[in-house]
Order: sequence, then C-alpha cells, then structure tokens
Amino acid sequence: MHSKCKDVMPRLKKWLVEGVPNAENLVDLPWEVEEQKDGSLIAVYPRFPIRINVICDDEISVVRLFVSTSVSTIDLEVNDRLRIYHKLLKMNAAPMTKFILYGDDDEIHIAVDLSTKTLGKREFNDSLALLLTSVNAVVQAFNLEEFMAQQMFSEIIRLVAKHVDEGWGREKLVQYLVERAGMSRDDAVKLVDQILSSRAPEGPSIFQ
Repeated sequence: MHSKCKDVMPRLKKWLVEGVPNAENLVDLPWEVEEQKDGSLIAVYPRFPIRINVICDDEISVVRLFVSTSVSTIDLEVNDRLRIYHKLLKMNAAPMTKFILYGDDDEIHIAVDLSTKTLGKREFNDSLALLLTSVNAVVQAFNLEEFMAQQMFSEIIRLVAKHVDEGWGREKLVQYLVERAGMSRDDAVKLVDQILSSRAPEGPSIFQ
C-alpha cells in the first residue's frame, strides 16, 4: 500500500524550514525542524520555544501534532489528580484539541489530529496556532508560568548549543537570538557568551 506519510511529512517539513521572518502565518515563519530516525519531526519556533512533535500513522491516516508539558501527575495526591483530570476533561470540550495523559508518569500532553487525506497548508497553520494557544491555556489553568518559562529557556539554550556544534560563530548566534527569538542584543550577547564559555575545555559549564 502506498504510504501517505512519506508524501505528507516532507511537505510539512518544507513548509516550516522555508519560512521567513515577519510572515503573517505561523507556518510561514522560520521554524527549527529536526527530522528523527522514524520520520517524525520536532519543530520549534524560537519566539515561543516549545517543542511541537509531528508524527504520522498510515494505518489510521492521521498526522498528530503534540506538545508534552513535561508535567507528571502520577505522584500527586488523589484529590489533586482528580482536580487536574476534571479540568482536562472540561478542556476537552474544545474542538480539535485533545488534552491527554501519556506514559507511565501520566504526563499532560496536548494534541491535534489531522487527516493525511485532506491536510493542506492552511489547516496545518491553524493547527499550529491552536496547539500553541492550548499550551497557554494549560499553563494558565494549572499555574505553570514559572515552570514553562524554565522549559522555554532550556529549549533556547539547546537550540543555541546545537548551532554552536554546527559551527556558527558568536555574531551569527547573537543575531539569531535577536531576530528569531526576539531577545534584546544585550541579553543575547550574555547568553551566547555564557554558552560559548561553557563549551570551552577549561570553562565552567552551565549544564552541570
């Protein structure tokens, strides 16, 4: 049987990586996209550095976009878990978005499912916007502002470190943070210098 996923996933990646700054639509912005060995994608928009996972299943003809909040609920007291589950169930009344528990730790995930048979660029763009809006809704519902800010900062550090490994120079990294992540130049310089010094043989590491 012909694999629809083999057609769809490269097209989604192309839309994201060919983006330009100041585009009106999310899908037309310059995303960081990493293709995994199984063909799935990890996409990050640096101004809102949350990992969006994109997977495809030919058996059910579905592309799933999902975000893991990394918030585990399994070890919470029973009453606290029930309150969270109740909120998630009510939030599931919203169209398209799914608020789910995933894995052994019952982490809160947010997902949007799309049909591979009808998926177009506009629908994909709307799904990206819906997913990011839903992440914000979860953050507000469960008072995760500080936790999510730490997650996003860690993701920016990961992206910059990846580009250092790719051979990017100091000025290019600074411009990347200013233009793509919306940081002030002073903050960008400080962060780049900290990351570069942490990767020098004798320097202290911020990753320890």
